[in-house]
Formats: sequence, C-alpha cells, structure tokens
Amino acid sequence: MNFVVTRWVTDLMRDSDIPTRSIDLLLSRRSDNGGLAGISHFDWPSSGLPPFQDWPTALSMAARLVAHASVPMALMVGREGHLVPNAAATVLFSEFTRGDFLGRPVEEVVGEGAKFYADVLSRVFTGESCSFHDQPMRLVRNGQWATRWFNLHFTPVADAQGQVLGVLAIASEVTSHVQCARKLRESEQRLKLALESSGMVGVWDFDVKTNISTADANVARMYGLSATGCVRGVDDGHFIRAIHSGDRARVEETLHTAIETRTSYRCKYRVLPHGGALRWVITSAKPVYDDRGDLVRMSGVVVDVTDQMETASALAQSRFQFETLTEALPQIVWSCDAEGRHDYFSARWSEFTGMLSHEISEDTWKMLVYPAHWDMVRKKWGDAIATGTPYDIDYRFRHHSGEYRWLRVMALPIRDDEGNITRWFGTSTDIHDSYLAAEERARLTKELERMATEDQLTEVLTRRAFINSASAAIAQASAHAAPVSLLMMDLDHFKSINDEYGHPCGDQVLAAAAKRIKACVKKQDLVGRLGGEEFAILLSGCGAREAKAVADRICGALEARPIAMENGLSVAVTVSVGATTRSAPDDDLASLLLVADKALYQAKAAGRNRSVFHESVADQA
Repeated sequence: MNFVVTRWVTDLMRDSDIPTRSIDLLLSRRSDNGGLAGISHFDWPSSGLPPFQDWPTALSMAARLVAHASVPMALMVGREGHLVPNAAATVLFSEFTRGDFLGRPVEEVVGEGAKFYADVLSRVFTGESCSFHDQPMRLVRNGQWATRWFNLHFTPVADAQGQVLGVLAIASEVTSHVQCARKLRESEQRLKLALESSGMVGVWDFDVKTNISTADANVARMYGLSATGCVRGVDDGHFIRAIHSGDRARVEETLHTAIETRTSYRCKYRVLPHGGALRWVITSAKPVYDDRGDLVRMSGVVVDVTDQMETASALAQSRFQFETLTEALPQIVWSCDAEGRHDYFSARWSEFTGMLSHEISEDTWKMLVYPAHWDMVRKKWGDAIATGTPYDIDYRFRHHSGEYRWLRVMALPIRDDEGNITRWFGTSTDIHDSYLAAEERARLTKELERMATEDQLTEVLTRRAFINSASAAIAQASAHAAPVSLLMMDLDHFKSINDEYGHPCGDQVLAAAAKRIKACVKKQDLVGRLGGEEFAILLSGCGAREAKAVADRICGALEARPIAMENGLSVAVTVSVGATTRSAPDDDLASLLLVADKALYQAKAAGRNRSVFHESVADQA
C-alpha cells in the first residue's frame, strides 16, 4: 500500500492547483515521530541547498511523506542526491554508513554502490521511474558484513512544470523470501540430479485436456522416443503405441478410470519400443488440480523394473539356479502354487523376520502384515490370484526388531503351454528408508513453499504473494463477470502500542489481530500483510453490501475484547477499514488499492474504529 500511496501523492505534487493544506492533511495520517523537525532544522545551505522553508512545494511535500512513513524511505534532492532519510531508513543503514547521513550526497554514503545510484539519478531526472527486485546489498549487521536482499523503487519528484527536483526512494527487505526460494530451487535440482543419475526412474506428466505427455530423457529412453520431443511434449499416442499389444488395452483402461474417478494411477506393463528390447515398467501418477478444483493433469514417475521382472522369470527355469540366485539377492524371494499357497521363502525372510524356515506356516506371513494394511493386501492378492494379473503392492511388514517396515512386493504368474498358471514367483524389497526419505522431501518442499509465501509472524500472505494471488483472482473474476471486493485496514494507533509496551508485545498484537481478521472471512478469501500494521483482504464473489458487512464484522471483532499478551497485560485494539468493489471490467488490483486506500483515509479522518466504503475508480472519476 505504501508504494501505491507514494505514487499517488507524487502525482498530486505535480499539480499546482492542489493546496498545500490538503497535502499536509493527507500526510498527517501518521503521528510525527520527530523526523520532520530534524529535516526542517538541518543546515541545508552547508550542503549547497536552500533552507527547508524555501524548498519548492513538491520537495517539501515529499520530505513530509518520507518523515511520516513507517517503511524505509529517503528523498534524494538535486542531481547530487542529497539524502533526506526517515527513521526507518536511518536504522536500516546506520551501521553501514557509520552515522547519520542526512544531507549527504548519496554517492558519498553508499560507497561501492555509487555507480548504481548515479545511474538511477540520471534515469529518474529524465522523468523515468525505476524498480529493482531482489537486489543484493552488502550491509553491516551486528558488526559483521552480510548480504541482504531488497526491493528498491525510485520515483521522480517534479514541480508543476514537470521539472524533476529529486527522487523518492523506497526500500523493502525481502531477504527471507529470497533465501527460501533459493533453498526450494536447490532441493528441486538435487531431486532432478538423483533421478537423472539413477537411469531407472523418469518423470512423466499427462495433460488430460490436450492428451499431451511430457517426460524426461529417462522415460524417452524406455519408450524409444526422442528425448527432445518428450521434453517439449508429444501426443500421448506415441507412448501408447510403444506399449506391448498384450498390455495396451489394460493400461488405457486403468489410466481412463483413474482420470474419471480422480484417483491415483498405477500400472505395471511391458514396453516394446520400435527396434528396441522388451522392457517392464511401473507407471505411477497422482491427479493435479487447478485453482477451481478441475483436474488438469496426471503427474508422476515411470520406473524401469525390467531387471527385477526378468530376474523373477529366470528363477522359474531352474530350481538350482533359483535357489542359488535368491540367496544372493538383497530382496526376499518367495514362491507359491497357483492357488496362492506359499511354499518357499529365501534366507532373506529369516533375516528380516527373525523366524526360521521350519517355524513358517501358511498363515505366518498374514500375521506379520501391518493390521491397518491387511484388508488392502488381502484384496490385492486375491484379485491377482483370481485374474492372473501381476501382483504389485507397497505395505508395511513386521521386522524382527518389532518395527513395521515398508516393503515393495511384486509377483509374476508362471504359465504352462496352454496358458494356465502353474506357479507364482515374487520378491519383497525393503524400501522403508527410501519411502521415509521421499515423504520427508515432500514435506520439506511443501514447507519451503509455505515459507516463501506466508508472513511468519501473522501467518497470512506476504505482500508479494498477496499481490500475485489477488491479481490472478481479479483476472479470473473479470473473465467470468464475477464480483470482487477489496478491504484495506490499519490497526489504530499501533505505533503507540509499540512505544508503550515494546515491539515484542506489538508483534503479539499483530499476530492476534491477524487471527481475528482471518476468522471473519471465508477460507478462499485472500488475506495479506502489506507492511507494518497494514493488511488487505480480497473477497472473491463478494459485492458491495457483503464487503461492507465483512468490514464491519472485522471492526467489531477487534473491538470486542482486548488482546491478552504473554506478560499478563492486555491492550484494547481497534481497526480502521477502507472497502471498495470492482464495478468496471478494467478495474485492476492497483486501482482497487487506490480507492480502498482513500476510503481507509476517510475512516481514520472520521475518528477511526470504523469502516468506509467507496465506489470503484470508474464511479469516482
């Protein structure tokens, strides 16, 4: 909100017909913390500038805006950029500058950044506004040099004739968000490297609307397709034609059922690429939905299990070879007759369960299955025996330590010349550690995504996340001619709370206030913290009357009872709310913020602890 208001006030300062008293009233929204007095009494002639009372109206108004702002801001006066910082900027850069930098040229203060600011001054003095996102800066924090990241905005301050007199600068630190985003990218890169290195696992994605499949080089190799084409995306028919004709119908039916029922997809089948050798693969995928809840794609992995399946088949050819090989394999190898009665377990069974071969009965393995998984295992195994389809399942099985560990259990039917099943041969592989690692990776990825978009103090959206999500929601509402409303709000006299009780208590008030605000809106509504004590809410599908009712409900929720703090004290908190509703198709987020901010100002001017509704920009023009 501060950036929107800054642009609006800067535009006002270009208009000589706007009385100084009106701008003074606008800028008096925040209580004076003494910064303006320091600016007005500074010895400006020693810096080659006239006394503050002789400054042009545009410059003096900009200086007042800077002095009263709660976010780090500075005015750079003249082409040398003599600095007029506010208290927040002075605190932020004090260790770096080793003292006060009021009145000093910016190139003298910033050291290694002199060339950057010289270029900014040159551009802005031509009338251009500049913005720089995620800019690294070397600062001194607690006596140590450290890199921090900022979003920087520079706006020209001009007189009524359009002559640029100075530059208005705003800095907002985004270090935590940059670091979270970097960690997320590094995690994704490590996962991609692990998949590419294995050669046995590939990533696959199927668009259910266009029937376009995209995949990585590992999947392309399994199906005998072009790696470049698979990365760009190819018609799913290319993948279907590579599937063995005996499995093709079953694969298509399984995938179609998963899409229709919106369930996970898993299928094991043979692939016979053109001019290549037969491969066995397992394809797994989960449904992915858009913001409206519509299924848009199936996303998952393809695992080449050819070696494992060929091993199981080879075991049926020779009992001697079978027993010799199974004792060397890390998996538990087992076999049973056509009706599913087990008659062999390899030595790995005893190592895993702690039970000797003569202690095993037909029901032994059933008693070792994790109780909550038994119904699933019984049904899956029963279906395989009845239909002759390959058996493939993950479930937990009791280890000799007493722990239930995850196993991947697979089995193939062995048929005679007439096609009748004579035996089953299978393997049970301990995948417990890799399974837990995958779960932890998924949890970590989700947590990093949350940290990159959620304000850690108030647990609402960050400014950037709110702007991105709200802009997308407004565009979607416009496409469907749906109403949308915006609320902006400030906690009243929050600075006084910080001054009287300290910033830790102020943080508790912010967190508690945010919870009450969220309790007043629907789950799908967007709540964001724009900075300091300023919040914004986008109400999708909400018209003017409902928006005003929500605003009044928030005011009542904050006023209803004091907020209790950890030190045993409590503080009464009220809020002022400005509300507006989009009524014109071209009303975007910036225009709604502008109108809501005017309404918020009117609510404060009327005595605070109230809400004011304004029509949209189109209705006010």
